[in-house]
Amino acid sequence: MKTQLRRTVLATLFLGTLLVTVRSALAQAVVSAQRGAEFTPFTMTTLLGPDWGPTSNLGYTVGMDYTRFIRSIVQPSLEFRFTKANGSTVNERSYAGGLKLQTSIHGVHPYATVLVGHADIVFVHPVGTYFGDASMIYTLGGGADFNVTRQWTVRMDYTDQHWNLDPNTLTPTAFGLGIAYSIPFHVGRVL
Repeated sequence: MKTQLRRTVLATLFLGTLLVTVRSALAQAVVSAQRGAEFTPFTMTTLLGPDWGPTSNLGYTVGMDYTRFIRSIVQPSLEFRFTKANGSTVNERSYAGGLKLQTSIHGVHPYATVLVGHADIVFVHPVGTYFGDASMIYTLGGGADFNVTRQWTVRMDYTDQHWNLDPNTLTPTAFGLGIAYSIPFHVGRVL
């Protein structure tokens, strides 16, 4: 219960921060509309709290965003990501895709994600004949990209996954730190 309350408070604070930043991003809406679209591949080192066992797992996340810029303060994107993290208790893999909403404030790009996908958990020390399980997952998260150059950014990311392993529910969390590279196309085209 405390964990759920903490996650609700964190999500509320993050969404509140996005709403406060909307005013600062108004001036950038027209510039974004002239950008067209872009692909943004990314990679991150990921620290995963597997919600099973006493240790955290170290792994990686790779993915791709597709953004079609519109005349709006908040830019929607499609995001697909793969996360793999191995540990001393369990190994986890997840594949997810969905919606990413992002805005820009002076070289910082905060975002929120809502993703759906599939995940596998494999126990390092199986319990009897129970070696692992698979589940459909729902992922809520957010983070920010920080400009390094026009195309390179540093990405900080947090996700909260929800696994339904009937009768159990797992809620792994992941923190990622990595880089992203934007590949623009249709530059200069006004929508």
